[in-house]
Amino acid sequence: MHQHPDDRDGLLRYDELAARVYGERRMPQGTRDLILSLGWVTLRDPRRHDPTLTTWARTRDMMNADNRTMWKLIADDAPRYDASISEAGDPTGCQAPMIRAPRLCGRTTMHGFSEFDPATGWSRSWGFCNRPRCREYAKPIWERARHSYTVRPEPIPNRGGLLPLFFAWNWQAKYEKASEVTMGARGWKPPSYGLSADEWPEVAGQEKPKAFPKLRLIASDGEVIARQGPALVGGIHG
Repeated sequence: MHQHPDDRDGLLRYDELAARVYGERRMPQGTRDLILSLGWVTLRDPRRHDPTLTTWARTRDMMNADNRTMWKLIADDAPRYDASISEAGDPTGCQAPMIRAPRLCGRTTMHGFSEFDPATGWSRSWGFCNRPRCREYAKPIWERARHSYTVRPEPIPNRGGLLPLFFAWNWQAKYEKASEVTMGARGWKPPSYGLSADEWPEVAGQEKPKAFPKLRLIASDGEVIARQGPALVGGIHG
C-alpha cells in the first residue's frame, strides 16, 4: 500500500483532534460526530487524495446522512445566546428569603420578571408570591431589573461556535444558509463577538473553549496544496 508523506502527520493530528473533541464537555453529540467525521475525511480517510471527491460529500456519505440532515447539524452549531441555558439554574418558587429560616419562601410565584447582567447580557428569572413582605422585598429588584434591559449589552453567545474551533471555512455564509433551510424566516444573525467559541469573552463560572489548530491544508506527494473545503453538494433533499 502506497504511503503518502502526510500519513503519519495525519494520524497524529487526528488523534489530537479526537482527544480535544472528547474533552470538550459542552460538545453536543451531533456536533461531535460531524467534527470527528470531517477530521477523519481530511486527515485519515484512504480516499482523501481522490480529486473527484469533495470533503463534504465524503463526510456526508460516511455519516449516512442526507443534505438536510447536514444542514441541520450546521444550524445546531450556529453561535447564539440561548436564554434557557442561563436561566436553567434559577430557583423555582418565590425567591424572597424567609425571616426566621435560612431558605427562600418557595411559595407559588405570582409576579415574575427577568433581569439582565450588565457584563454578559445574560438573563435570570425572578419570581415572587403575593405575601406583602415578599412583594416589598421584590420592589428594589424589580426597579433594578426594569432598568437593566435598557443598558443590556449584546448577550455573549453560550451555544454553538464549535465547528470554527477546528476548521477554517466560510462559516457565516454556511450558518446563514443552514438557518434558512431549517428555520425559515426566523433566520440567524452573527454575533459581534465572533463565530468561534474561543473568541467569546470569558464568563465567570463557565469554562471557555480553548483554541485548536484549524485544519486548512493537506500534503500530497510532498507538496502542500489547498484542499477543497467542506462544501455541501447538490440540492437539498427531503
